[in-house]
Amino acid sequence: MTNSSDSDSLPENIPTNDIDQKVRENSGQIFGQMTGGIVVGQLTVYLSNIPTESNAKAETTPSSLGENPYQGLKAFRETDGDCFFGRDEQITILLEKFYSLHIHSSTVRILPIYGPSGSGKSSLARAGLIPALGKHPLPSKDRGRVVSLTPGLRPLETLANVLARIMTNDPMAVEKSEELERVLKKKNDNQKFEGLRRIASILPDIDFSPLIILVDQFEEIYTYQAQDHQSGNDERDAFVENLLCAAGDPSQNVSVILTMRSDFLGKTQQHHQSLNTFFSSHGYLVPAMQREQLAIAISEPAKRAGHELDRATVNLLIKESQGQEGALPLLQFALMQIWEGLLQEPQVKPVETLEKIGGVGGALASEAKRLYEALTPDQQQIARSAFLSMLHLNIDRNNDRRVTRRRSTIAEIMRDTYSEQAIREVIECFAKPGVWILVTSSDKKGKEEIEMVEIAHEALINNWQELKEWLDLRWESLLKKRRIDEAALAWKTSQGYLWEGRMLRDAKEFDQSHKDNPETSLSIQAKEFIQASVRKKRISGIWVAGYFVVPAIIAIVALHFWLINKANQILFTTTECKPNPEARFFVDYLVRFGYRSNLKGINLCKSSLGNINLMGANLENSQLQNTNFSQANLSRTSLKNAN
Repeated sequence: MTNSSDSDSLPENIPTNDIDQKVRENSGQIFGQMTGGIVVGQLTVYLSNIPTESNAKAETTPSSLGENPYQGLKAFRETDGDCFFGRDEQITILLEKFYSLHIHSSTVRILPIYGPSGSGKSSLARAGLIPALGKHPLPSKDRGRVVSLTPGLRPLETLANVLARIMTNDPMAVEKSEELERVLKKKNDNQKFEGLRRIASILPDIDFSPLIILVDQFEEIYTYQAQDHQSGNDERDAFVENLLCAAGDPSQNVSVILTMRSDFLGKTQQHHQSLNTFFSSHGYLVPAMQREQLAIAISEPAKRAGHELDRATVNLLIKESQGQEGALPLLQFALMQIWEGLLQEPQVKPVETLEKIGGVGGALASEAKRLYEALTPDQQQIARSAFLSMLHLNIDRNNDRRVTRRRSTIAEIMRDTYSEQAIREVIECFAKPGVWILVTSSDKKGKEEIEMVEIAHEALINNWQELKEWLDLRWESLLKKRRIDEAALAWKTSQGYLWEGRMLRDAKEFDQSHKDNPETSLSIQAKEFIQASVRKKRISGIWVAGYFVVPAIIAIVALHFWLINKANQILFTTTECKPNPEARFFVDYLVRFGYRSNLKGINLCKSSLGNINLMGANLENSQLQNTNFSQANLSRTSLKNAN
């Protein structure tokens, strides 16, 4: 298998100037909606996580201005191509790269798009490249299908869910999803994962409607996997190998686009070297936006919404954004705040609003702090717990702390100390239209619909000082808590196992010591996990005890009957009159186990039975010649006809 280089020429029927022209058109226009997917140009896009705020609108006062045209912290999606500006050059380059991967059938069709957090890589792929492909599909292909997913904790299950939706046109195709997941997890005779390739080959109309898989936030396959959770690592590896196999198949049925934070490149080199090579041969490092591009991204949405921003405001925004790491989401948030200011107080100049909110860098943190301080003390406690649950904590090789956002289920935030309604009210404060600091979504897991919530962008983690302080105070405890939470979630979804031994003891101790601290106390789901582990331990203990005790009892019973049989042989069946050194032991054994009345006819001739207790025994017809009974207890002993 060979890899095409960036210098490969495009097919003759796809001139670059035509690509550029198509990019500059309204590439984000949606032409229709269908079951399980949305139609963007000539592509049908299937999303793994369905945003629950997609149709929500911010409440505004009557104004001549149009609806707020800025995204804030909301990610640009595949349907936002008509409001995504300033990236025409990058979209053109990505189109050329993507097309070049399809020139030779031997090329592995993987296009990695990577860059620092806040560089705009996800928006570039989802709101730039995908809508552009909708306007200009692959050569000799009438249309295409896009699977847009974020991996999460179970990437194979996520992929199977979306593929099932494509195959059945049913958003709740549970049985088909389970069937496809089994196929994705199965190796062929050569120990290769080719499930995705096989599934794609039987999709309807695959010959002229190929499958494009967009894996956004690809770094989640590393951040969501516990270091000691082998089953999670196995699923991650199977996911990657399925992508590589399908993307390298000469049929060209499947192409893969990845977006990933550049600080996770070392993870690909460590765990998936074959994938890592494509970041250098095929990959695209998202460049920082230049002054002209920023000017377009800032001014064009306002112009189309009916109010062009003044030059002074645009220049100030460019100055505060250009060259600043992770500035793009902060810029969008500041722009959204400026527009809201115009809607509320049209007489206030945008520059004044920008100064009031603390500029591009301070707008997000100021808004988060304002919302937090407006909560009651109990609600603030819930907010701290909720935000901390949405952080993934890790320590790299240099023992440096690394924090990224993670999607959290509502169940993970639930505590004994506050109700579900109270939690939802706090989340709504930060997720309501016009704010969108938190983003809610739903995810189908079999027949169950799981509600998810996450921080809209990692820019909040880096800029909200209070959140940093909460994290610093509780870092070690949160690391332990997260490990338990993730194990509980895996167990709840039948992807993990109950704990035992030291892990269970540590979890019980953590639960007990943190039960009065809402920020680090375990969720109801985690407590159920520990209780289930304890029950399993008790049941296992009973089985283990039975494993040893029952055989021991059987052995004792067998020994008892063996001794009785041996006593019969020595004391009752022989007629010789000679001393027997074992006689005392067997007589004493028979007496102790209730055979006093059954000693009739016993042969104790010349035996030494001093100090023996034969009170109440029946020794009728017994041979007792020269038997030593010194100091023996023969009270009420029957010696009738004894010799």
